[in-house]
Amino acid sequence: MSFVYPNFLWAYLLIAIPIIVHLFNFRRYKTIYFSRVEFLKEVTEDSKSGLKLKHLLVLISRILAIICLVTAFAQPYIPLEDAANIENITSVYIDNSYSMEAEGKDGNLLNEAKNQAIDVVRSMDENERINLITSDLLSKHQRFYSKSEVIDMIKEIEFSAKSTSLTNVLSLQLDLFNGAADKANKRIFLFSDFQKSSNDLTDFKREGVSTFYYQAEAQNKGNVYIDSVWFQTPVHRVNTPIDIFFRIYNETDEEQIDLPVNLSIDGSNPGPKRINVPANSFVDEKITFTEKGTGIKNGKLTITTNQLFFDDEFYFSYEIKEEVKILLITDATEKNINIEQLYGLDDYYNCQTTSINTVSQEDFKGKELIIFQNVNNIPSGLMDIINDGLKSGITVMFIPGKNINMNNWDGFMSQYNLPTFLPLDSSSASLSYFNDDDPLYTGVFEGKPSNFKHPKLKANYDLFISNANNFITLFGTGPTNPFLYYSKQLNGKIIVMTAPLDLAYSDFQIHALFAATMLRFAETASFQKPLYMEIGNMGNFPLNTEIDEKAQVRLINKEFEVDVIPLVVNTESSRAISFSHMEDQLKQAGIYDLTNEKDFKEKIAINYSRNESVTECFENEEIKESFESVGWQNAQPLAVNDSGTVEINQIDAKEYWRILLILGLIFLAIEILILRLWNVIKFSK
Repeated sequence: MSFVYPNFLWAYLLIAIPIIVHLFNFRRYKTIYFSRVEFLKEVTEDSKSGLKLKHLLVLISRILAIICLVTAFAQPYIPLEDAANIENITSVYIDNSYSMEAEGKDGNLLNEAKNQAIDVVRSMDENERINLITSDLLSKHQRFYSKSEVIDMIKEIEFSAKSTSLTNVLSLQLDLFNGAADKANKRIFLFSDFQKSSNDLTDFKREGVSTFYYQAEAQNKGNVYIDSVWFQTPVHRVNTPIDIFFRIYNETDEEQIDLPVNLSIDGSNPGPKRINVPANSFVDEKITFTEKGTGIKNGKLTITTNQLFFDDEFYFSYEIKEEVKILLITDATEKNINIEQLYGLDDYYNCQTTSINTVSQEDFKGKELIIFQNVNNIPSGLMDIINDGLKSGITVMFIPGKNINMNNWDGFMSQYNLPTFLPLDSSSASLSYFNDDDPLYTGVFEGKPSNFKHPKLKANYDLFISNANNFITLFGTGPTNPFLYYSKQLNGKIIVMTAPLDLAYSDFQIHALFAATMLRFAETASFQKPLYMEIGNMGNFPLNTEIDEKAQVRLINKEFEVDVIPLVVNTESSRAISFSHMEDQLKQAGIYDLTNEKDFKEKIAINYSRNESVTECFENEEIKESFESVGWQNAQPLAVNDSGTVEINQIDAKEYWRILLILGLIFLAIEILILRLWNVIKFSK
C-alpha cells in the first residue's frame, strides 16, 4: 500500500480528540433527591449500561470516521507492479521539439505536457527514483533524481531545435533501466504530440516495460512553412538578375491566399511577393533581384503565419565573386587559341596562359580552374600541387595531346580511379549523346536543347573502363563511351577529354555547345560552399583554403552569445570543419561568422530542421497499435478527467480514496443517528 500524499497521515493524531472527550466527560450531573432511592435502583443500573454502550458506539463511529477521512485525503493505492520488488524507478520523456510550439488547451503543447508531467511526478512515492529525458538527450538527464528535483527540472524545460525519434528515446530509457537495480518496478511515461515523422516504431525491437503516454493535441491542425531555398544556377554575378527559388508547404485544409513572402539580402529588401498555396499542397516560386556588389551575402526569406513560428524564416548565404581565375597550361608544339579567345570575351574570366615547360608552383596560387590543353606529359612535380588543389575544391581539366605518354597519363588517371587511355582510334563517329540533364547545365538553356547538329568525332583515344571507375559522361557516342566526362574528386572535380582540341580530331571546338560547356566549367569551378546548414544535421564544412593552424577557427554569433571552437579535420583526401561535437551549443537559427580573425573569414547560414514542420500526428489508438506491433502490450494512454488533468488512479491500478471518503461519511451519519435516535429506540423497547 502506498499513498499519493503520505504527509497527510499525520492527521491521524485527530483520533485523540474523541478519545479524550470520551475519557474525560465533563458533563455536569444534576442531583435529584428521592425519599425512597431503592425504587430507582433497577432503573439506574439499566441507564448506566445503556449510556456506556451509547458512548462507546459514538466513540467508535468518530474514530472510524476520522480514520477513513484522513486516509482518503492521503489517497492510498496499490501500485501496478507491487510485487516483491524493492524499489520504483521511473523514466519520464517530455517532447520539447518545436512542433510542441503549437497552441493546445493549456497554452502551447509544451506547457500542457509539462503541467501534466508535474501532476504525474507528484503522485509518485517520495523515495522513487525518477529520470527525466527531453528531445535534447542531454548528459545531465541520463541519471536518476528525486521527485522534487525532477519537478524543478521539468519547470525549466524550454523549446529545443533538436528532433529526436521515439526509438532513440525508448532505447535510452531502457538502457538506463538496465543499469539500475534488477529488482525494481520500472515505468515509462511519454508526453508528446507523437508526430508521424519521428514516432514510428516499425523497426524497434526491445523488450517492453510498463508504459503510459499522454498525447498533447493542437487546437488548430496543420502548418504553413518555408521548406527550402535554392538557386537553379550556382553562378552569381554583379549587375546580373539572380533568381532565388523557394518552396512553401501548406498542410492546412484551407488555401492560403495572398501569403506575403519577404526577401532580405544584407538588410535590404528587393520587394515582397504574394503567393497562393493550395490546401494540403505546396508551391515553388521565385523572387528575382539584381546584386550591385561582390562579396559574401546574407539572405533571409520570411513568411507570417499563426501556428508554428520557428519555420517561418529561412536563412541562406552565398558569395558573388569579382572574377574566376583560370590557369591555361599549353604545349607550345600543339598550340590552340580557342579557349584563350573564349575566356577573353569577358573580364569576369581572368585567364592566365603558360607553357607546360615553364609552369611553376606560383602559377597555381589562387586559381579555380586549371586546364591542361593538348599536353603529352603531365610533369610528376605537379601531382602534389594538383592534389592539394582538388582538396581545396578547384576544377582540373585534362585535354590530351597528339602523342601522349601512355604510362604517364595512365598513372595519373589510375591515381583517381579514372578510365585509362588506349591507343588512338581513327574511326569517325557522331557525338550523339549529350547529357543536358546534368546539373552543370542547370539554368543555361531556357528549354531542353533539341534538333541540333551533333559534333563530329574523327579520332580519339579509346578508354579502358572498369566497373570500379566513377565518372559522368557529358558528350560521347553513348553514356558509357565518353568523349568528354567529369569525376568528382576530393572537394573538387576532374574533367577529361579523350581527344586533342584540334579540328583534325573533332569539330567540338567550333560547336555552339563548346562555348556553353567551357564557360560553365569556369563558372562552376570555384569552391561552392553550402547554401545553408541544419541544426541537428550539420555535415562538415569543406575548407578550400589553407589556414594558419596557430589561429583557431571559431563560430561566432554575438546576438545569440555564441562563441565556440569547431574541430578542423585534416585527412589525406580533404580538409573540413566539423560541427558534430558542438550541436548542443547551436540552438538558434541565423547567420554565423566562421573565422580565425586572421586569414579566414566565412559566413554560415544555420536553419532549424524542417522535420518538426510536418505536423501530422498519430491518433491515440494508432499509438497503442504501434506499441503493440512491436510487442509492447503493456503500453496505454493516460486518462484525463473532465478538468483536463491526468487520472492518477489509472497509474496506480488499485485506489481507495473514494471508498474511504464514502465510509467516513457513513460513520458520521451513524454517529448522528445514535445521538438523535438512541432515546427513541430505548423507550420503544
